[in-house]
Amino acid sequence: MLIAADNLTACRPSLRRAMRQRDARTVADLCRRTAEAGAQWLDLNPGYVAPRERAELWRFLVSAAEAACPLTLMLDAPEPDSLALALTFCTRPPILNMATAQPKRLIPVLEMAAAHGLTLVAATMTATVPADVEGRLSLAALIVEEAARRGIAGERLILDPMAMPLALPGGEAHAWAVISVLRSIPQIFDPPPRTLLAMSNLTTATAGARTGFAAAPFLAAAWGAGLTVAMLDVFNAELVRTARLCGVFAGQRVFAPGEYRQD
Repeated sequence: MLIAADNLTACRPSLRRAMRQRDARTVADLCRRTAEAGAQWLDLNPGYVAPRERAELWRFLVSAAEAACPLTLMLDAPEPDSLALALTFCTRPPILNMATAQPKRLIPVLEMAAAHGLTLVAATMTATVPADVEGRLSLAALIVEEAARRGIAGERLILDPMAMPLALPGGEAHAWAVISVLRSIPQIFDPPPRTLLAMSNLTTATAGARTGFAAAPFLAAAWGAGLTVAMLDVFNAELVRTARLCGVFAGQRVFAPGEYRQD
């Protein structure tokens, strides 16, 4: 299971301030620490940016991150135009994050990925997230079909079945649907796309309750169901320990007890 760090996002006040002030030292230090913490990918999410400011902010973020660490960068924006702009500043291949099943957000990102030979993340949602397994899988099938038409298949396509806040009404049904979708994808699609979950979606405080304790068990369950990429806070020791232990159980890591001390 790959670990993608979600630590460089504008929803964190300190990072929002660093982005606004173009504080390259703070951004570079964070990038280096995410790599040291075990991330393989790094999500760059500047949040909402006025169109007139996007070019300068993306230039700053991409340049600072590429110079500071060797991680694969994920360009994270809901607007395809913003992703296309960010891509112009990359000197090594990034991952495009994120498309949805809505044509206006799916087709342009697929075309971009096809033109540049890139990997992309697409969420099984439209303006809303289906509550059930069937709804998510139906959107997954649409995404896979459109991607295949453009020569994108297998590992170049990453599906996000969209974890939702556990504390919301029906949150447990969403959690079960996500696990079920993860189990179903390899059985339905050939070759199967990879899968990604943003763990912060499950435990967001905006749902009105603190559910951080549920993140590690859910991550373990998702890995058991076939999850291939976990997007998480790499400074959350419990989550990282869980991800590393999943690697041990998969035969991908040697078990070193010292890595799991809880001092």
